Amino acid sequence: MSNTAKKVCIPKEKGIFRAIFLYVGQGDSTILVIPDKEKYRFVLVDCNHHPDVRGINLTKLMKDLCDNPLDLFINTHPHKDHLLGIKDIHKGVSVAKLWHSGHEPMGDHKGAYKELKEVMKDIGDENVQELRGTKEEKNLWDISYNCLAPADYVKDDIDNEDPDIHYRRIHEYCTVLRFTYGKEPKSILMTGDADYVAWKEHITEYHADRLPSQVLSAAHHGSRSFFMEKEGDDPYEDHIKKIAADHLVISAPSRSESDFDHPHKDAIKIYEKHIDKDCIINLGDNKECVIVDIDPDGNIDIYPDKELIEAYGFDEDGGSGGKGQKAAPIVSTKIDHKPMGGHNV
Repeated sequence: MSNTAKKVCIPKEKGIFRAIFLYVGQGDSTILVIPDKEKYRFVLVDCNHHPDVRGINLTKLMKDLCDNPLDLFINTHPHKDHLLGIKDIHKGVSVAKLWHSGHEPMGDHKGAYKELKEVMKDIGDENVQELRGTKEEKNLWDISYNCLAPADYVKDDIDNEDPDIHYRRIHEYCTVLRFTYGKEPKSILMTGDADYVAWKEHITEYHADRLPSQVLSAAHHGSRSFFMEKEGDDPYEDHIKKIAADHLVISAPSRSESDFDHPHKDAIKIYEKHIDKDCIINLGDNKECVIVDIDPDGNIDIYPDKELIEAYGFDEDGGSGGKGQKAAPIVSTKIDHKPMGGHNV
């Protein structure tokens, strides 16, 4: 039987690579729908359970989408806003394989990390991979990907630090992945919460040829940490120049709903120097998701979606959305269907 998850997430045409940037409140989660010959594989990059700003109920959505186990879950780093709900998702659909950064967090993120460890134990070591940055391009079914971070030497360095420094440097040790598809290749760069130190010291120069991407997920929910340590510092911009993105997707609530004032105003000003402001969207401003389609020739199409929020968004009382619940208000977005044709990197 058809449902909203399958209707929205699964392309009608064969061979489309689809990325769905989900609104999950103060957190991050993206579904990758990857062609595999005549069928599709499902990958979930990060997850978050945030009902108080009416984010998506990921467990319900994934149960509707997946007839079989979820093919792959990728955790960019084990902070709870990128990991909450993974145990429930695993119980609901079963995770087949899992990739993670290898960082062990401390403090109030231990609970979410414990759930990740339980899932890893349940699926077995043979189905778990600890990611490392490499120059090698690899295949993931019919698309290719580059893992740009973290590097082994960063892990060795951070693991030997005292606990307080280890805790603070998790964003320096965050997974960064670029997914590419099409005869005239188009790329989506997933940055997790990777901070300017990671980019300046470990990523930009080493991976310069692997950075150009049409679509960029804003690091750390639009935080200034992508460009600087603290407000007022001279920003680092070499990375955003080399990425040369056409579109930016920010995963955060509206600034008034964010506990951290995300996306930061000074960060947005820097992004707008490099990306047309009409092509910058914060998912929480209009309570919507953003879909990116790349076809086998490399044509790319980017457009908003409200149906997933309406069907799976938590209502104001923390319950699951859908029929009979309060849906997010319909507000038009600025990026309504922007086909980019054969535009090259």
